[in-house]
Amino acid sequence: MSRTLVELSDRWDLQDLMTRYATCIDSKDFDGLDEVFTPDARLSFEASGGPADAYPAVRAWLAEMLPIFAATQHLMGNLAVTLDGDSATGRCMCFNPMALKPTTEKDQQVFFYGLWYVLEFVRTAGGWRIASLTQEQAYHHNLP
Repeated sequence: MSRTLVELSDRWDLQDLMTRYATCIDSKDFDGLDEVFTPDARLSFEASGGPADAYPAVRAWLAEMLPIFAATQHLMGNLAVTLDGDSATGRCMCFNPMALKPTTEKDQQVFFYGLWYVLEFVRTAGGWRIASLTQEQAYHHNLP
């Protein structure tokens, strides 16, 4: 199968976008998420107990909720993408260990989510952005 340079570039850019998403979430860089999502993006975190709403409301929820964790790691992989000009759809696997802030020196609870992100992307003047993100949970372990 032969791919054009534009297709290869688009696929690379979408891979980078998913890495940027994970990096922003794990570093709690909520302002950085503005370079990941379109302003009118629809997000659903219902699979992990969060809201389904427009990007600004979910961004506010993330900024309120994520600081309770000492650390999170979103390991993204297996991004499958279907390109269609200036839009694309995709599905990306995520392994997400999350560590709650310890209540004592020796007491730190870590739990895990395995999930997929179902995605819609759109090319904007600023590059590719996520227009829709929905979590699908595969499993969880050791939830508090």
